[in-house]
Amino acid sequence: MVNTLAELGEPPSTGTLVAVVLAAGQGTRMRSRHPKVLHPLVGKPLIQRVLDLIEGAGASHVVVVLGHQADQVRKRLPESIDTVVQEPQLGTGHALQVAAQCLKTFGAERLLVHYGDEALVRPETLHRLVATELSPGAPIALLNARVRDPHGYGRVVRLADGRVDRMVEEVDATPDQRAIDEIWSGTMLVHTGWLWANLDSLPLSPKGEYYLPDLVNIARAQGLTVRATLTQDEEEVLGVNDRLQLAEANAVARRRKLEELLRSGVSIVDPATTYIEPEVVVEPEAVIQPGCHLRGRTRVARDCEIGPNTYLLDTEVGAGSRVWFSVLEGASVGERVSIGPFSHLRPGAIIEDEVDLGNYAEVKASRIGSGTQMHHFSYVGDAHIGRRVNIGAGTVTVNFSSETRDKSPTRIDDDASIGSDTMLVAPVHVGTGAMTGAGAVVTHDVPAGEVWVGAPARALRRRRGYPAEGGENGSTA
Repeated sequence: MVNTLAELGEPPSTGTLVAVVLAAGQGTRMRSRHPKVLHPLVGKPLIQRVLDLIEGAGASHVVVVLGHQADQVRKRLPESIDTVVQEPQLGTGHALQVAAQCLKTFGAERLLVHYGDEALVRPETLHRLVATELSPGAPIALLNARVRDPHGYGRVVRLADGRVDRMVEEVDATPDQRAIDEIWSGTMLVHTGWLWANLDSLPLSPKGEYYLPDLVNIARAQGLTVRATLTQDEEEVLGVNDRLQLAEANAVARRRKLEELLRSGVSIVDPATTYIEPEVVVEPEAVIQPGCHLRGRTRVARDCEIGPNTYLLDTEVGAGSRVWFSVLEGASVGERVSIGPFSHLRPGAIIEDEVDLGNYAEVKASRIGSGTQMHHFSYVGDAHIGRRVNIGAGTVTVNFSSETRDKSPTRIDDDASIGSDTMLVAPVHVGTGAMTGAGAVVTHDVPAGEVWVGAPARALRRRRGYPAEGGENGSTA
């Protein structure tokens, strides 16, 4: 699961920690008019996934180094994030030099450096790195990975005792060094006292840029210790430089979430066609059928059956409910509810227990009371529907005025029965046990227990079983 911090506990505390995220690159290989770090990774901008990861590692402050389309990126960042602009862009070491003045103001003992496109590092991996003890004699800890094909990467050369000796660029590597499969991920933890004294000593490369790996070589030339921790697998260091890599990163993140749910007791019939974002919660014994998309803050309780071909966004579904071939957005669904096929719940829909919503039922900003039936081709918007109400096929709450542009509420009390093709022209109130006939156009309140028919609807009689005000049963004619 990407950047999920559940069950990890509090991040380690080994001195105050701040972080810098390097996100100034132009991302030309994305072939996009949008900044690379704003492209979505399982539902959130890539940069936000990285910031969630950094926050979970315990950083008290975060500085993001921006460059290409800085204003666009800055607008999407939380207000708590500080930013600096790297212009011109002269390498990763230069990016850290640009951020140094801002970072120094926090007075932290340790600095976490991370790339803005590496969001697949597992939280537990970053916790291990942050827990590494630093000191003036051991000022750097690297996050490294062993990869099957290190071609194109610099190599991490280790001493016989396992400590890091130096970093070697591939172009400068010997044949033996090129056989090394350990690379640096782009993430490091640095002791700030040593860093601020040595950052300006980074050498200028033949390309006219300054690179972070040279900090390792500076520390080793001073006889200092450089520590390192390894990722669990090479997926964690998968960066995003083009749309193919973005698709690969999304696939990795999605697979991790599905594996987590399957191990927890959730049945996923066809993982290959199931898309579940990291923040989604699904309880054990739920069944996810093929073709489902569960996104955002969605929560699915135990014993539910979701799908096939269902889309849930920021929606809660209560225990024992079934939702199939339907779209639910910003909705709350109670227990033992049946929804579908082809129903649509829009934001603000609240469905209480044991409701039945059938094909082509649409609900928006409304509460549907427990035990209510709404089986076919109906729309309920800006309404409060009571318990045990029957809503006939083709019923529409006419809640919007094209002249005034206002929306008005509809209220239907318990045990009412709304006939097929009824138009409820809001604002209107249908009382307890009241009925409307097929095709009624209701423009006035319907008193409890009365039957109204026609266009516009008028009182016809009392409903059977509902006594008149005088205590006698209504007409049965």
